[in-house]
Amino acid sequence: MNAASAPAELPFAPRPFAHELFSSWLMRIADANCVSLEELMLGFQCRYPKIPWAEPLDWNLSPPFLKAMARFCRTSVRTLRTLDIRARLPHAQAALLLRPGTVPDRCPRLRNRRTGYAFCPTCISKQTCVYVRWEWAFPALLRCHVHKIPLRHGCHLCGEDDPLPFGAAPTAMGILCQSCRANLSGAVSGFHVQRANRTHFFLEKTYHAALRGAAPGFGLLGETTGTQFCRFVDDLLQLLAWYPSPDLAPRLTDPTNRYLPFRTEILAMVGALVRNAAPSSDRSARRDREGTELWLRVLSLFSEREEEWIEIASELWPTALRQRLHEALDHHERFNPRRSQFRSPLFRPGLKYINHFKFRDLSAANQAEQRNSGI
Repeated sequence: MNAASAPAELPFAPRPFAHELFSSWLMRIADANCVSLEELMLGFQCRYPKIPWAEPLDWNLSPPFLKAMARFCRTSVRTLRTLDIRARLPHAQAALLLRPGTVPDRCPRLRNRRTGYAFCPTCISKQTCVYVRWEWAFPALLRCHVHKIPLRHGCHLCGEDDPLPFGAAPTAMGILCQSCRANLSGAVSGFHVQRANRTHFFLEKTYHAALRGAAPGFGLLGETTGTQFCRFVDDLLQLLAWYPSPDLAPRLTDPTNRYLPFRTEILAMVGALVRNAAPSSDRSARRDREGTELWLRVLSLFSEREEEWIEIASELWPTALRQRLHEALDHHERFNPRRSQFRSPLFRPGLKYINHFKFRDLSAANQAEQRNSGI
C-alpha cells in the first residue's frame, strides 16, 4: 500500500472486539489486507495527510484521527473511541503502560508507536483470531483474571517482546511466535506459578476491579474509590521499579517493569502495605510497628526529592494508606535511617532520571498541587 494505491476505504476491515487494544485491532486490519502495519499507516497518511498520528496508538486518540480512521476502516467513531485506554480510564497514566524494548528505527510492526503487552497462553488459544486485551498492557496485572495463570511477556524461547501473530486463527500447532515459530499457547512453567501467593492474588484482584471502575472490597481501606486505589499502586510500582533487586539478574530488573519476577517482587511489597493498612480487629502496637517498618524499607530507597513527591502524591491515595505513610515519614525524619546501598548520583538518580526517559509523567503529584493551590 503506497501513495498511488491507498484506497479511500479498506476492502477488508474486521470489527474490533470489545476488550481489545486499539493497536491490536490495527494489526488485525493490516493482516486482513495483507500489508504490514507500517504500510497500512502510510496508506492512511496518504489519504489523510493533515491528521497527526497518536503515539502510542492506544492512548488519548484525537477526534479527527478517530473520525478519519473510522471512515478508512468502515466502522463507527463511537466503537473506536471505546478502544482508547484513556477513554476507558481517564485517571490512568500513559507512563505506566508496558513498553517495548529496543526498537529499530524502521519496524514494519511500528513497535515504537504501540504500547507493550503481555498475554495469556490459554486465552489466545481460545480466541477466534489472535488479539490483545486492553488490561494486558498494565504491569500491575501479572495473571489472567479468567484462567488464573501468569501472563507472559514476550516469547519464552527467543525473547521477542512482540511475538503474537495478530489476526491468525488458532491451529492444532498452537499460536506460533512470529519471530521464531515457538508455540506461545503452550503450558506455563511451574516456576512462575509457584511464586504466586495470597498477597499477589489479593492485590491483583482488587486492582483489576478498580481498573474497571469498582471500589475495593467493603471495609478494605475504609471509604476508598477505585481511582484512589489505582493511584497508590501505580505510584509505588513506578518508583520502586527504578531500584535493582540483589536477588535477580540485571536483565530481570528492567525499570520498564517488563519481567515477571521483578514485577512480582515489587507488587509483593505493595500488597503488604495495603494489607497492613486494611482495618483489623487487631489494632495492637505490633501491627502499627510492622506497618512503619514496611514503609521505612520503601523510604530508605528514595531521595529527599522523591520523599517530597510521594507525600504530595499521597493526597490522592486512600486515607488509610496516606496515614500510614505520614507516620513513617515522621519516624523517618526523627531517627535519620540508613541510606540505601544503591544510592549514587551515577546510578538511579531518582525522578530526574525517570523524567528524562519519559517513564513518569507526575500527573498525580501535579493534580494534588493544583487542587491545593485552587487551580
